[in-house]
Amino acid sequence: MKVMLWGAGGNAKIYLKMLEEIYKQDFIITGIFENKLDSIPFKTKLPICRTKKELSVLINNSTHFIISIGYNGLARYEISQQLINKGLFPLNLISKHSVLEDLNRYGEGICTMPGSIIHKFTEIGDQCIFNTNSTVDHDCILGNGVHIMGGASIAGRVKIGDFSIVGTNATVLPDISIGKKSFIGAGAVVTKNVLDNQVVYGVPARHIKEHDICVDLKIFDDL
Repeated sequence: MKVMLWGAGGNAKIYLKMLEEIYKQDFIITGIFENKLDSIPFKTKLPICRTKKELSVLINNSTHFIISIGYNGLARYEISQQLINKGLFPLNLISKHSVLEDLNRYGEGICTMPGSIIHKFTEIGDQCIFNTNSTVDHDCILGNGVHIMGGASIAGRVKIGDFSIVGTNATVLPDISIGKKSFIGAGAVVTKNVLDNQVVYGVPARHIKEHDICVDLKIFDDL
């Protein structure tokens, strides 16, 4: 496999290590595309590509990709679709120290970090992230680009819409529905449904403001 990474933030360092642990020597890294950060927050000898021309070469030299963007599930998903359209394949990063037990479905490009547990009959969309010690109980349905942060606890039969985030140590009670592009704050306890594009915080969680995320795909124009 010839693997490119999209994004050189903190997640990239973690994902590079997970690649080594999971796939051993069965891959090479072709480079990292990064057009947002002025500097890279970790040391690497890998080529950092920033221009459309460099991206084109990187795609042509790769067979697989990983999107190492943490806080914007919409960006993860939409960029992944662009790369799939270019003939590349998304890689899953599933830690051997995580548990995916009898799931109904899990998508492409997911990352499950050590200690994360996803229980029976749950469905997971594409480009989802499950940080350390997060738990998703039985019969849940998670859309594309969902991010469950460290220590967050999702009870049974919860539905989480596309591109939503559940913050560190937050708790979502059973049978709750969380809309698309919503943000559940750290430590919140969600006791009632959350609508699309809402930020909620507190115990119990209350609507604080609206939440909006976007993605710029201009780099792919005429690529």
